[in-house]
Amino acid sequence: MSLPIAQPQLFNTPLEAGVRALLILDAFAPQAFDLATMSLLDYYIVHTGDAGGPPSLHPEINARAGEYFVRRHLVEEGLLLMARASLVEQVFTGSGIAFRALETATAMIDLLGSAYNRQLAEAAQWLAREAALSGVDAFIENLKDGLERWSHEIVSRAADNV
Repeated sequence: MSLPIAQPQLFNTPLEAGVRALLILDAFAPQAFDLATMSLLDYYIVHTGDAGGPPSLHPEINARAGEYFVRRHLVEEGLLLMARASLVEQVFTGSGIAFRALETATAMIDLLGSAYNRQLAEAAQWLAREAALSGVDAFIENLKDGLERWSHEIVSRAADNV
């Protein structure tokens, strides 16, 4: 009698978050971002439609702000995994720890050939282009404002339904 072989979990894992982080950091290279900014960009790489970009890769849900907040730990684990794989480096700045893609990141990304990963890479490139147009800091602040606005909308809708 043989036992069933457990299938590896790929979604909502540090590996998946690490791949997204790698795509983001490679697109923004040589820019380094802290964990809060990486969590924000991780949300928007799959929800580009929420930032006025191309259609989102993941479906829209009402609890978008909640989705953003639960990502932080997973993104951190993913970044540390990519650092252990020598694809990302930790940079110590005046405001704390930030992460930046190493030169090996681009080579690794080239090996990730699925259609989904190509779409993620395109979304990361779109985010980087938009940030370059308005300035990275202003772009990040605008993304944060969007999440805060959705949080208020969700609370308002919930209060209306009571």
